[in-house]
Amino acid sequence: MYFSRAALVSALMGFVAAQASIDSILASETASAPGSMATGVLGSTTPAGMLNTHIVTVGGPNGSLIFSPSNVKAQAGDLVQFQFHAKNHSVAQSTFNEPCVPIQNVMANKTDAFFSGFMPTNASFESTTNILTYTIRVKDDKPVWFYCSQGKHCQAGMVGAVNAPESGNKTMAAFVALAAQAPENLSPSQAAGSGSGGASPSGTSPSNTPISPSGANPAQQSTNAAPVISSQSFFGLGAAAVAAFAIL
Repeated sequence: MYFSRAALVSALMGFVAAQASIDSILASETASAPGSMATGVLGSTTPAGMLNTHIVTVGGPNGSLIFSPSNVKAQAGDLVQFQFHAKNHSVAQSTFNEPCVPIQNVMANKTDAFFSGFMPTNASFESTTNILTYTIRVKDDKPVWFYCSQGKHCQAGMVGAVNAPESGNKTMAAFVALAAQAPENLSPSQAAGSGSGGASPSGTSPSNTPISPSGANPAQQSTNAAPVISSQSFFGLGAAAVAAFAIL
């Protein structure tokens, strides 16, 4: 079947325009903070049809060592986005019984544990721009425990949870009490007895530039999202094809 050059060029331009329109719509439905390491949806309210995202601030006013809120109530499929403030914190998954130890140190078969890596930043608690973020997806309604692996931040109460029970033996208060008794604070890849945490990765300095977290799970950093070809990529491919047909 024969198609004229003009018809082919017109069809390609229509494809490019349609793709750009679709990507524009998608872009308007999702957003991430400037300088963020992970994709996600920002804001405390979630319009209909969008992913429900819970915001947790990492570090409080005047350098206080907190996650706020410390206990997030979330449904399966929800996102939890950690927004980092000064100076240098992390978010690592743990078990309830060992609050300041990476969960993979306790459960060797745990291959999907999350760890943000250290996030050095000058962003104050009042900052609304250039905030480093790290996002995880909630898989079910079971409790998920986490802590900051910097220095002795964990022992000082910088711990948190997703769906911690309100009563019983494994409450948020019980988790904080256990953390205060922890003999050391470890980051993933640190073996037991290797130190109390305390040092940030060598060569890092406070900035608003995302640092690639060592030992972190890339799938978690991208919110378990599949690779997406942007509208710019489609436009470039379409333009190249148009140019090729134009010179035939």
